[in-house]
Amino acid sequence: AESLAAEAAKEKLDLHIVEIDVTSDDSVATGTANALQLAGGRIDTLFNNAGSGITGPVEVQDMDATRLIFDTNVFGIQRMLRALLPQMRAAKGGHIFSISSQLGRVIVPGGGHYSATKFAVEALSEQLAYELVPHGIDVTIIQPGGYPTKVWVNRTAYTGALKGRTDAALLAAYES
Repeated sequence: AESLAAEAAKEKLDLHIVEIDVTSDDSVATGTANALQLAGGRIDTLFNNAGSGITGPVEVQDMDATRLIFDTNVFGIQRMLRALLPQMRAAKGGHIFSISSQLGRVIVPGGGHYSATKFAVEALSEQLAYELVPHGIDVTIIQPGGYPTKVWVNRTAYTGALKGRTDAALLAAYES
């Protein structure tokens, strides 16, 4: 956010950054209300880009890890949609971009629930595309490959924490 704000200031762009935790109903409600106020009541583009990854076999994924990845990657999108679609429908237009992944179409061994969440993003977005036609709202899915973002740093931290709380015998069952 800081580098984006600095770049916008350098280019004299009218840019406002509103921090939203997509895993929090309150943060989404407050953040989108603030963003709508800053935008004069109309937001016509939503980029669903929040994401996390936790690697390891599915059996190793405890419920804390499972909740975190689904809450961020899938339920976070649902929260943002419910917050912003009413005003897009009222305006009879808008565009939603959902950042998925190539792993939203294929899986890799040891990917944990990452592909499952990205498959869900793909299905949710395809469903929305049909439902939103009468409202003039477009939906686009973007499926990038590996890209150097903080998702890799966070994935390493989340995966390390998961390994730290997992029984050694279960981890040993899935050695490379």
